[in-house]
Amino acid sequence: MIYLGIVLFILFIPFLGAMFLYIYRKGCKIDVSIERAFFKEKSNSSELCLDFQVVNKGRFHSIILNVDAGFLPVINFINKKILSNGKDYYFDTVILKSGKSFNFKVIFELPKEVLHKEELEKLKCFVNLCYYDLKPIRFFYKEFSINDLATNQETEIKESVGVKEDDFMDEIKLIEKENVFCLKTPIITHYDGVDYVVSLINKGIGELKNIDKKFKGVAVCIAESLIAIIQGRVGCVYSIVPSSLAQLFNHYFNEDSSLSSPYALELVLRDIGFFRFYFSLYPGIIGKVLRRRGWFYIFAGRKAAAVDDAGGTVRPYDKFVVLAPDKPDEISMKIKDKINQSGFEIDVFIVDANDLGKVDILGSTNGKMNKKIIDYLRSNPQGNDDEQTPIVFIPIH
Repeated sequence: MIYLGIVLFILFIPFLGAMFLYIYRKGCKIDVSIERAFFKEKSNSSELCLDFQVVNKGRFHSIILNVDAGFLPVINFINKKILSNGKDYYFDTVILKSGKSFNFKVIFELPKEVLHKEELEKLKCFVNLCYYDLKPIRFFYKEFSINDLATNQETEIKESVGVKEDDFMDEIKLIEKENVFCLKTPIITHYDGVDYVVSLINKGIGELKNIDKKFKGVAVCIAESLIAIIQGRVGCVYSIVPSSLAQLFNHYFNEDSSLSSPYALELVLRDIGFFRFYFSLYPGIIGKVLRRRGWFYIFAGRKAAAVDDAGGTVRPYDKFVVLAPDKPDEISMKIKDKINQSGFEIDVFIVDANDLGKVDILGSTNGKMNKKIIDYLRSNPQGNDDEQTPIVFIPIH
């Protein structure tokens, strides 16, 4: 009986640790304030601009998916614009670290016959944030009295918003960065396939030939998230229902890991299986005790390590969990075989790089070049934001 008890205790160590962390680990703590409010008179309407600041006072980051604002009681307005990125009116997912803040503006265009400024100041304004952290999606709601704010009719609303030509580009563009060439592409979605990506690569190599006629080959480096997207290995966080296991065991991971998200962990559990995940926690726990990083991922595999949570990929996939690509060596060889560049030495690499200088080769058609590729990509020329440069060319002379 004693031995059975010892065995059962060892088997339940990860579960007991997760229960402890679930109870005692604190998440984010969101608060919203209005920095200023002001009016702008127009010929047939008036504009009310509210400048909000969101701050995270908690101990864990917050993934803010969307924001909304309005009036109580409800009034009709001509138009409502939410400005958060200075580029357009799409709300890019914000990863708000502990102790950090970000601002967004809401501009209401009001018909003059609806309400005068004095009447409007008697209303309540509300803001509603959709967010999650260690716990699943929930909402932060707060009301403000406009009359209590310092309103100013003289201040102008300055919008640094405009649609750039590249936002709706349907052609490729080659950008030179640090001895490599980044291919700026249109947005690639899970409705596209390998053939479409290969067509973009062929066009890019054609552009490269016009720039540098002396190279004898090219290493084609493709972001792992692009491959996962065209394989359909993505899930919108709004449609993922995290299980109780995902909501419990995600507390093991720090905020730098996508697995701290119940949504990312749920898809990983479906992908690699719960038992592989569970027993990989043992070396992870031992590694934490010995202060050795990464032991969990050695046993759980690349499919657990290369997942991207919401906010980690270009729009509209900033609202999606993007898994690691499936069979990356096979897909890299398939892409190489489809590239139509006779007389040139072509190798394809599927890479996972970040701004911290960490580069992993997930798939490769030439393992001897892996170290060289890692050195070239250590500065992460592909970028992790909205650069739209998921393909990098490294000329071989």
